[in-house]
Amino acid sequence: MSALGGAEKVAGTGARAPYFVLAHHRSGSNFLNDLLQAHPRIECINEPFSMHTGHFRECDLAPWSSADFDPELLHASLAGQEALRGYLIDFREYLCQSNSARVIGFKDTVLFGKLGWLKAFMPSLKIIFLRRDPRSIVSSLLDFWNYAELVRPAFEGMHPDYRSAAIDADRAIASAEMAAMSIVVRYELARRTLDAFEHRTLHLEALMRRPHECLEELAGFLGLEANDTQLSAQFSFLEARQAATRGGVFSSFRTPADVENRWKQHLQPPQVRVIEDVLRAADVEWTGESV
Repeated sequence: MSALGGAEKVAGTGARAPYFVLAHHRSGSNFLNDLLQAHPRIECINEPFSMHTGHFRECDLAPWSSADFDPELLHASLAGQEALRGYLIDFREYLCQSNSARVIGFKDTVLFGKLGWLKAFMPSLKIIFLRRDPRSIVSSLLDFWNYAELVRPAFEGMHPDYRSAAIDADRAIASAEMAAMSIVVRYELARRTLDAFEHRTLHLEALMRRPHECLEELAGFLGLEANDTQLSAQFSFLEARQAATRGGVFSSFRTPADVENRWKQHLQPPQVRVIEDVLRAADVEWTGESV
């Protein structure tokens, strides 16, 4: 089977391009995944690369460019992994069944360094880039991920002039700095490659403040009319999830105020300062208002 064959099936009457929700860990991607699925004509597959293959977790942030795509092997690192190659080709074939009755996509968190390769592997793919206030992301990340081996070298390669204020600091400050570096690295990788795709950037905060507008725009981006009857299922889902905060750390039941402001109770001032130092060093601006 040609590795390029599957993508060609997107063309045709009623066809819709498949989509990919690109997001950093703890950006609200599970919530958006479920919200998209609440639409009767949208399917969103949860983390097929990071949850179902160890390979992409192990090589997270290793850059794969479009030139690294191989029509037979898919990528040189997959040369001895026939089963994984078959899985990826079958997955692409499934995505390319996307049509006006059922728009198919997926969300994942480990493909920031793979976007050039992904474009060559699946040329028709659209991207929804979900962003969130970095302080909120760091607040959610602190106790769950260790980024030292992957993130710091990647950040220092992008920003060699940065001088860490957390080298001799306590663990809480150092962890906040490392998590902020992860955000900077992934968002910079996205910035470099997103223009190769038809894409939209969605801020989680904007979705909280203006859900109807955001959902209508997402439906249009995916090639669906903003049908009030069909969107009503998403609005009902949204209202249920936003009614109260409950269910623990990984729950997506959150009030809008909690989504936006929980970090203020969780982060200490020195942690906020080191996050801001990292963002300034990388010239990252944050408004949270763009749809």
